[in-house]
Amino acid sequence: MIGKYNIIKEIGRGGMGCVYDATDTTTGSRVALKMVKNSITCDPEMRQLFIVEADTLRKMHHPSVVTICDEPFSDNDGNFYLPMEFVEGETISQYVAKYGAFSELDALQLMDKILQAVGYVHSVGCIHRDIKPSNIMLKPDGNVCIIDFGIAKDARTSTGHTVGRIIGTDGYMSPEQAAGLNIDKRTDIYSLGCLLHYIVTGQNAFNKRSNDQETRMAILHEQFPSAMQINPSLSQRTQDIIYKAVDRNMLRRFQSAEEFRKALYGSDPITDSTRGATGVSLDKRITVGRQNADILKNNPRVSRSHAIISVNAAGVVRFEDTSGNGTIINGNKIHHTSVVITPNDTILLAGEEPLPWSEIERHLPSLVTPQTPQPPRPSGQRNISVSVDDNEDHLSVGFTVLSFLIPIVGFILYFTWKDSYPGKARTAISMAIAGFNSGFIFTIIMNSTM
Repeated sequence: MIGKYNIIKEIGRGGMGCVYDATDTTTGSRVALKMVKNSITCDPEMRQLFIVEADTLRKMHHPSVVTICDEPFSDNDGNFYLPMEFVEGETISQYVAKYGAFSELDALQLMDKILQAVGYVHSVGCIHRDIKPSNIMLKPDGNVCIIDFGIAKDARTSTGHTVGRIIGTDGYMSPEQAAGLNIDKRTDIYSLGCLLHYIVTGQNAFNKRSNDQETRMAILHEQFPSAMQINPSLSQRTQDIIYKAVDRNMLRRFQSAEEFRKALYGSDPITDSTRGATGVSLDKRITVGRQNADILKNNPRVSRSHAIISVNAAGVVRFEDTSGNGTIINGNKIHHTSVVITPNDTILLAGEEPLPWSEIERHLPSLVTPQTPQPPRPSGQRNISVSVDDNEDHLSVGFTVLSFLIPIVGFILYFTWKDSYPGKARTAISMAIAGFNSGFIFTIIMNSTM
C-alpha cells in the first residue's frame, strides 16, 4: 500500500522513478501511479517539473491525452506520486520492437490520430517537449493516448530553455532544444517528424550517443537520415513530409499540427496551385536573415529570421517578411505580410540592406521568371526609412514636436529674461534658433527620402 493505493505490480521504470499498476481502495478504480524518487525530487528544478506535469494534466480533457485521477502526494521518504489514468495497450516503441515498422498506410493513419491529439495539447497552450515512441500508447480499440507530460511547458511563458540537462533523447529533441534556445509548438512538430521516421523505419533518426554533448552535436550538425534508404517501399511523398517536419529552420517546418495533418493526405495548407502529384507542396523556400539563414546578411539591423522567399511550380516568387522591423520593396514598407516580387523590384531589408535579385536566383537555381504580374501597390504610400526597432514613425513625430516646442520656449524665455537676466536671455535665444534650424534641416532630410 502507498497512501490509499494498493500496488498490483510495477509496469515501468526509468532513471527518475517508476510507474505502478495500482488500485484506488476508496473507489476500486485502476490507476497508473507514477513515482518520482526522493533523490530526484530533492532537486528544486526536478520537483518543479513534477508539479508542472500535474498542473498540465489538469488542463487536459481529450480522449487521446492521459488524465490525472487525483492530487499528487508524497510519502514519508520524500518520494512523490502522481495518480493517473491507467491506459490499456502498449507504447509505439513496444509495438515496433515486437512487430517491426508500420506499413506506410498504417503509419499515416496513426500519425493522423497523434497529430489531432497534439493539436489539442497546443490549443490549450501547452508544449509537450518529449514526444517519442515510448510516450504514445496504442489502445486495443485502435486509438492512441499521449502520456508523460513531465517536461511539458506552458506555451504562454516567455522562456522555454532546457533546465541544464538534455530534455528529450534518442533524436527526438529539436535542434532549438539541443542548442538551449527558446522554443514554441514547432519543437513538437520536429519531434513528430522524427516519430514518423521511426514508425515507417523502426529506427531512431539519431540514437543517444555516449554523452549528452555528443547527442546534441549529432542533432545540430549531422544530416537527417533518409527513411527511404531504410525502407525502399516508402513513397517520396512521405519522405518529403518527414523532411519538412524536421527542417532545422523552424520557419520551414509545418507551422502547426493541423498543417502537418493536411500534408498527410495531400491537402496543401498554403495553396492548391503549389501541390504536385505527390500531394506535397512544391514550393521551394529559402530564408533570409542574420543567423541560420540561406541568405546571410551581416547587418545588425537585419533580423535573425528576416524573411522567407518561395517560388511555386508556376514560377511565382513570393517574399514574406517575418522580421522585427520590416522591409521596403519599391519604396513601400511591408511588415509581417507577403507580396509577389519580380526581378525589377528593389528590396531593402530593414530599409537599408539591399537584396538583389541575383542573390535570390543564386539560392533558387531552378527559379522561373514569374509569370504572374506584380499586384498594384497601394497608391499614396511613402518610402519609409526603417530603423532596427521599427520606431521610425515615433522618431519623426517626436523630433517634429521637439523642434516646434524648443523655439517657442526659447523665445518666451528670451523676452522674459532679456531685461533682468541678459546672459540667460542670450542662451534662450540661441536655444530657440538652434531648435528652429534643427527642425528645418530634419524636415528637408525626411522629405528627400520620401
